[in-house]
Amino acid sequence: MASAVTATRALAWGALAALSALAAIAVPAHAAGKGGGKAKKPNVVVIVSDDQAVQTMRPDTMPNLLGRIAASGTTFDNAIATTPLCCPSRAGMLTGQYGHNNGVLRNDYRQLSEKSNTLPVWLDRAGYRTIHVGKYLNLYRKAKGPEADPAPGWDVWQTIQEPNTYYDYDLSVNGRKVHYGDADRDYVTDVLNRKATRLVRRSARGKRPFYLQLDHWAPHDSRGRGTGPCHGGNDPVPAPTDENLFANEPLPTPPSFNEADVDDKPSFVQRQNPVDVGVVERSYRCALASLRAVDRGIGKIHTALKKAGELRRSVIVYVGDNGLLYGEHRLRFKIPPYEEALRVPLIVSVPPSLRAGAPRRAVLDEPVANIDLAPTILELAGATPCRRGGDCRVMDGRSLVPLLRGEEAQWPQDRALAVEYTGRHHGFSSCSYRGVRAPGQLYVEHTLVPNFQTGECEPNLEVEHYDLDGDPFELENLYPAPPLSPEAALQEDLSARLEGLRDCAGIAGRDPLRRGREHCE
Repeated sequence: MASAVTATRALAWGALAALSALAAIAVPAHAAGKGGGKAKKPNVVVIVSDDQAVQTMRPDTMPNLLGRIAASGTTFDNAIATTPLCCPSRAGMLTGQYGHNNGVLRNDYRQLSEKSNTLPVWLDRAGYRTIHVGKYLNLYRKAKGPEADPAPGWDVWQTIQEPNTYYDYDLSVNGRKVHYGDADRDYVTDVLNRKATRLVRRSARGKRPFYLQLDHWAPHDSRGRGTGPCHGGNDPVPAPTDENLFANEPLPTPPSFNEADVDDKPSFVQRQNPVDVGVVERSYRCALASLRAVDRGIGKIHTALKKAGELRRSVIVYVGDNGLLYGEHRLRFKIPPYEEALRVPLIVSVPPSLRAGAPRRAVLDEPVANIDLAPTILELAGATPCRRGGDCRVMDGRSLVPLLRGEEAQWPQDRALAVEYTGRHHGFSSCSYRGVRAPGQLYVEHTLVPNFQTGECEPNLEVEHYDLDGDPFELENLYPAPPLSPEAALQEDLSARLEGLRDCAGIAGRDPLRRGREHCE
């Protein structure tokens, strides 16, 4: 029998699902598509890029994304990944939880708690056909064995088998291994686009609404074939037709690029030499070029939905799993909680019928995160984060639907988000940190840092605090502030908020308090 807390949680989400169902009933009859008897729930398509810096989402790299999806949707220009690393970020999308609750704080699927209580399971129970195409959580194959059968909840599973590469890789097609080689046609982004588009066409003819999650490998770096400017090294690999598209593109060099004075930075940054400009510039150019194939796939999926008569009842989400540093603070990676790594592209296109008559909001700057995607999709789908029997996962994210409907009053404008990571010694990042990203402020406590002599992680407290409004490039670490100064009072407040977020769970008014823990913001 479910506990009283679980029952209360199930009732709360059941009420939300009922409201969502009423909203779905209000959808005009024409929105049901060609099959008049088809369920009036929206299709949902989520497209995820890998290691995409926000500045690479440009009209010349992604014309379909910006010209079709963003032009009819909402761009969230203050979206972050709460753990800026592939597997933790994607786990946050699948659970609506911070890593401190779902267990994933490094690149390891095996850390995920309640593996059969995730978004695809919830949507499958709500009547959706669930489809996964592309990359999944890191080390999934190691956890599941060489055949890598589908993860719980997925009806269709066409997933890259690790190690991820652009050529010469395996796909698990519903548990059957299929090999792709080195021919131009085997380029992984094109293969995934073809499969996703074909599945959209097939699913549009079915009676059930569908959820498609297309997880790209691009623009992640990878060793590829030995020809072309982006092949043979450790750079993103574009499609053969795109190799030279950005061959002369200059590398952005903001004030933080190869930061001259890093004495106020944590020890792992102080140990970094300036990056090789030529190497980073080539990687940046290759990333831009690799995104063109991602964008072509977006155009094909959009066209397939339109031809099937499903565009008017389909939600389309484009999101990056984390950002990337291209030489800012002398770093060329992700993980460190600087803006370039935390901030992600996020565009959500919701049909007018699901906005309750509200006009489209072209751009929003409210603080949002990857953990907000699962609650958003569940509300739109009229589903709950619960397994049969009432066992519900407590989500830490908030639904974006009120923002999409112009109801900003329901959104906490001073919302603080936790940023967190616990991993292994990489040599260019702390081993463990917890922080808070509040409006205009970033406060981070590094608690385990690498010892560059022993190669081990050792306990040590190194703190960073940046005024993001006055210092957007994070050049001046304000910690420690002079005693009794306004900055010192602010740091005390941020530290207190961090204490509350460190193990927070759920949202006030939606989820019951868990013993000894605060609600998330």
